Amino acid sequence: MNKKHIISLFAAALALGSVSCDDYLSTVPDNRTELDSEEKITDLLVTAYAAHLYPLTTETMSDNVDDRGTATGLSSIGRKQEEFYFWQDPTDTGNESTKRVWETYYYAIATANQALEAIEKMGSPESLNGQKGEALLTRAYHHFMLVNVFCKHYSEQTSATDLGIPYMEKSETTVAPHYERGTVKEVYEKIQKDIEEGLPLIDDNIY
Repeated sequence: MNKKHIISLFAAALALGSVSCDDYLSTVPDNRTELDSEEKITDLLVTAYAAHLYPLTTETMSDNVDDRGTATGLSSIGRKQEEFYFWQDPTDTGNESTKRVWETYYYAIATANQALEAIEKMGSPESLNGQKGEALLTRAYHHFMLVNVFCKHYSEQTSATDLGIPYMEKSETTVAPHYERGTVKEVYEKIQKDIEEGLPLIDDNIY
């Protein structure tokens, strides 16, 4: 085999190796879905809503609930209802607990942020305006519920100093990052900003 053929074979082997390496490195290392189409972003937004709700907590702590003893033959659903009724610190971490409400509401917010970042990465085309509007509104809604459940209610006199909640506007890219709580007033200002930006973009035709 002459020198020219050896060089040609060597070059071909390098080219094949390079293609194989590129394919390997471009493979997603887990089962995550790449948000690279309008359909995938639309499907993702279906999950941008909390799976667990707050009313069981807040209603049990309100005067809409009364202790009727054992006369009715009914008992509480679980320990957390008794703790909420007596305004005790919750120890239950099951469904509809304060811990689960906190987690699932922020999970919904994280999903909305992923959609917004994917839309921006695709160049924010007008065809995705409806999805962008929905993501902004669901982000605003879940922050609104969190600030109402876990913080003092809005007051013109005190909200500028009352502690708020972290307002998540980006997806997490590091493990256990530190977040500033800000104030209740700042949270409401960001909620208003998301609503005012998102509402004009809503498009019923995408559903």
